[in-house]
Amino acid sequence: MTVLRKISRLALMILWSIILMVPAAISFIGLSKWQRVKRGAFWATAWAKGIAWIAGVKTVVHGEIPQESGVLLVSNHLGYLDILAHASNFKLRFTPNDGIRKWFFAGQLVALSAPIWIDRKHPRKAAEYAAEFRDTMANGVSLLVYPEGTSTDGKRGMLNFKSTVFASLPPSAPIVPMVLFYHETPADIPAAWFDDTPFSRHGWRVLGLKKVQIDLYLLPPVYAGANEERKQLAARVREKMLEEYRKHV
Repeated sequence: MTVLRKISRLALMILWSIILMVPAAISFIGLSKWQRVKRGAFWATAWAKGIAWIAGVKTVVHGEIPQESGVLLVSNHLGYLDILAHASNFKLRFTPNDGIRKWFFAGQLVALSAPIWIDRKHPRKAAEYAAEFRDTMANGVSLLVYPEGTSTDGKRGMLNFKSTVFASLPPSAPIVPMVLFYHETPADIPAAWFDDTPFSRHGWRVLGLKKVQIDLYLLPPVYAGANEERKQLAARVREKMLEEYRKHV
């Protein structure tokens, strides 16, 4: 039964992705850059909702989803399922690792969301990324970042935040911190992907789970203080997220 569930889910995911890729690609024709970015956010949400339903991933949102556009969404990071939790609830622009661009099929699929590809091997490009972050939010598109820089098991607090992204905020741009948790799953199969287990092996095991529930807690918006340095702002946001984290762990 488990193997059948895995195979059927994988087939449906591929089919759903192919079904969306064609109209998505056509819809980009003739659009300006920021029109493509906004359209990409729309298609990313449609894709994530379908994939989450197929995979049995249910996200319960606690708190008010911001109605403003062009906000900075800041979250802890537990693995690739975070993408489904966030994209299915927010229209946003992703900041994936540049290496994903070379993945067969997945690279082309992610590219349709018009992301900001991040090459962490070249930190000198940080200024370019900051400018693109700023322009994204200034043009009314929300941006999702995982400032820990990598995923964790979610059980031992949060890593220190990388502060670069906090230097790229447009004036008065709201920062929406959020904390997510995965419910425990049976058979000792962690839904979080945080170690050296290959993605293919971990994903195949997760496909066999009947369901995965994610709780997403939204905190009140945070605003940068006058003359507040980015490291101070990053630490302040992290501390607010840790306060929420400690309520549930």
